[in-house]
Amino acid sequence: MTTSPLLSPSVQKAMELRQTRPLPHVPMGPSIRLGSVSYLNARPLTYALGDGVITMEPSRLATELRAGNLDVALVPLMEVLEAPPGTYRVANDIAIGSQRAVYSVYLNYAVPLAKIKTVALDPASKTSVELTRLVLEKFHHVKPVYVSPGEPADAQLLIGDPAIAYRQAHPEQKYLDLASAWREFTQLPFVFAVWAMRLTAWKAFWTARQLRTAKQVGLECRTQIARSAFERQYLTEHLSYDLGPPQKRAISLFADMLAQTGRISASHPIRYI
Repeated sequence: MTTSPLLSPSVQKAMELRQTRPLPHVPMGPSIRLGSVSYLNARPLTYALGDGVITMEPSRLATELRAGNLDVALVPLMEVLEAPPGTYRVANDIAIGSQRAVYSVYLNYAVPLAKIKTVALDPASKTSVELTRLVLEKFHHVKPVYVSPGEPADAQLLIGDPAIAYRQAHPEQKYLDLASAWREFTQLPFVFAVWAMRLTAWKAFWTARQLRTAKQVGLECRTQIARSAFERQYLTEHLSYDLGPPQKRAISLFADMLAQTGRISASHPIRYI
């Protein structure tokens, strides 16, 4: 297999593995460089895609996709909102989000919410970082100082599988579920990640259709994907994989709020396909 010198070593290795493993249930074509997170929340969307999916933490996925080292990636919503207009096409009807409590994206805090002065942010996902800022500053009128993970802080942002593990190990602590907080103040679901594509229109159309098929297979297989009763509950009750009118309204509102506070330069239309 010939690899491009522009590809990072991790992408090259995953592309080589794709050539030696069986075809996935829903084929994407060997030339499509497809990336996702390895978190449990993404497994229903990638379960039917086989072994060719390149896994990285959310922020790294966004970097590789923006650089052109991936063609399609399940990226944090912020990557689509921050990229120059026209950079991506977004697969319609597929997302990782939550209608109410997501459980795996939260603030763990040790003082009363109104007295939080410092927050340790997890840089793995910009979407969760920006949602944290909005929830605290706009909804709760708290303006803390944000610090790096590991620094002493009144609250810390945790996401993904590490967040689940921490919460299960420390049930006695205080948690602010960020999807619940968003729902309380907006009456809308929240979208954390979408399939973004750097492809021509016709190839994006075909790829989005395959991703929707993979989603349907994965949702039907959540019982097989889950390794425990909690994981079944998490995949079926805490998460939503829809990207319909309510989710698109939520995305627009999130973008408008970020633009109003100067966190992004401007809100622009998203090309759904």
